[in-house]
Amino acid sequence: MLAQMDVGEKTNEITRFQTLLGTLPDMVGTAVTSDALHTQHDHAANLLDRRAHYIVIVKGKQKKLRKQLKSLP
Repeated sequence: MLAQMDVGEKTNEITRFQTLLGTLPDMVGTAVTSDALHTQHDHAANLLDRRAHYIVIVKGKQKKLRKQLKSLP
């Protein structure tokens, strides 16, 4: 684990994700794993902008994304 942050009572993990990763100066080549809660377009875009890799969980609620993934070889 490289960083952690208190979420607080009046917010949630989703709103703190990019703030937490912003505390890390260089993420080039870093692999970030997260649970399904963080399988969000903005989170992925932020990681790609920082040239990091990511592994996320895609559940049934994300039908379009699951369909795209299932079509891959």
